[in-house]
Amino acid sequence: MRITVIGPGRAGTTIDEAARAAGHASRLTRDAAVADGDVVILAVPDAAVAEVARAVPLGPALGTLSGSVPLADLGPRERVFCLHPMQTIQPGGGLQLTGCTAGITASDAATAELARGLAADLGMHPVDVPEASRPLPHLACVFASNLVLPALAAALRTLELAGLEHDRAALLGPLAHRALDNALADGARVRPTGPVARGDAGTLAAHRAVLAARDPDLERAYIALSSLLLPLVDARSADRAAAALEVPA
Repeated sequence: MRITVIGPGRAGTTIDEAARAAGHASRLTRDAAVADGDVVILAVPDAAVAEVARAVPLGPALGTLSGSVPLADLGPRERVFCLHPMQTIQPGGGLQLTGCTAGITASDAATAELARGLAADLGMHPVDVPEASRPLPHLACVFASNLVLPALAAALRTLELAGLEHDRAALLGPLAHRALDNALADGARVRPTGPVARGDAGTLAAHRAVLAARDPDLERAYIALSSLLLPLVDARSADRAAAALEVPA
């Protein structure tokens, strides 16, 4: 398959390298006007998708990597699709897509089949996402990746206060991985552990006092993140924890 990837950023570079590794004739460019081949993939910011799509010549099937923009942003074409890699892609390219899920939305059955096959060639597991369901899967990815980072960053800063940051992977890795595995197994009804789950007002107060003295920003993060656990624990524990956190139950 001949593929043109528009947008040589992190996502575009990774898609291009994966396509080449899969045996496709892929090229990476910034110029939508020269895009040709069997498939053109837009690896551009969401706000630029509609404008760049208008510059792509008619003919190839046209896809976007965005999990949020509607298919209508790709214009009045016969074959359009979204191939959304549900993966965090880091700089440097490389084959980062292997094993992740790709959300597939397409204008018609034949284009959906093309997009599913391409996703599989790139090492991803294709999952059909109805247009009416978007951008909810993308939002789920944001919660599962970007919005986990504030808690992890706070944990790492707290290790630094203790002088233990050099061993952070050994100290926090097993705990973080187990918590993630438990959450994915339990689903939306996941039950937390720790002082909020126990309604342990004394421990919560002690934690706050230490952080307030050493790093007030971390105390604020502790209160904010702990407050998000309140709806996930029993009412009695939530009331006790809320009082210690000084937030409405």
